[in-house]
Amino acid sequence: MTDKGVNLDMSLFFGTPEEKTYFCTELLRLLKLRGGVKIQNHSIPDEDIHKLFEMSRKFFSLPLETKMEAKRPLQANPNRGYAFVGQENVAKISGYEKGAGPGTARDIKETLDLGSAQDDLAENRWVPEDSLPGFRGFMEYFYEKAFKTEMQLLSALAIALNVSEDHLKALHNRAENEFRLLHYPAIPASELADGSATRIAEHTDFGTITMLFQDSVGGLQVEDQTQPGVFRSVESAKSTDIILNIGDSLQRLTNDTFRAACHRVTYPPAIKAGDNTEIPERYSIAYFVKPNRQASLFPLKEFITDATPCRYDDVTAWEWNNRRIGQLFG
Repeated sequence: MTDKGVNLDMSLFFGTPEEKTYFCTELLRLLKLRGGVKIQNHSIPDEDIHKLFEMSRKFFSLPLETKMEAKRPLQANPNRGYAFVGQENVAKISGYEKGAGPGTARDIKETLDLGSAQDDLAENRWVPEDSLPGFRGFMEYFYEKAFKTEMQLLSALAIALNVSEDHLKALHNRAENEFRLLHYPAIPASELADGSATRIAEHTDFGTITMLFQDSVGGLQVEDQTQPGVFRSVESAKSTDIILNIGDSLQRLTNDTFRAACHRVTYPPAIKAGDNTEIPERYSIAYFVKPNRQASLFPLKEFITDATPCRYDDVTAWEWNNRRIGQLFG
């Protein structure tokens, strides 16, 4: 099932007071209804996003031995560097929020995880500059662009939720986020037919919101917030759209006002399980907006009432992140 009615024009956020209010209200409504929304006319220039995909393709086209010069550690942390196909298995956390056990499907994808150039916890891992000239400089530049847009989106959410913009932004002001390049190699459709493999298994993200850029191949599906078990395909008419979804941290901070958006990547809509065809390669880039590591994920006071008692314990964002990510690598 494809949902085409989830586009939202962010130029309204920068418009008149009435337009700004409309954007914030619609953002809240669509996220509660569908779990994800396509943001258009945001503040990241189109040419930067086109270059982002170009650089990502160049990186994943490098020989494996070159990519492995930026390899991530085998343990869960620090979450930095290149992970080859099969190193990470998202099925291990499938069903976490639903109280179900882990899945067993293997992921068919490779990734590169990056953080802020100013992060004092972990350094990024790069291939040598002469292997891919300009790659490091552009990724550090784009990270800062995404951070500015993150702050605008957090302001919009705060306005819609009637909470302090300054407080919500202060919880995220250290830019301790994660920036992930993903490549799904071309594979025969038959490889996914028996359920033992997928492009990426059903899961929720750990942070506050996720800003996703994807090519036109398709395959992303988000679970409908009002119909559990119903997944809707989210197609991109333009790679410059930001597909925005909600993560675990915002679910906790708002005491279940939002549910984290469960999503997966599987067949593109035009391809079915029994088809004797090849699924083309796919590229996407995710900017995972996370609270500062030492920020508390205890629900904000506005969301704790007699009718909605507190549902969560007091953990830091870092404790929560480690609780989740530790299951991915082994």
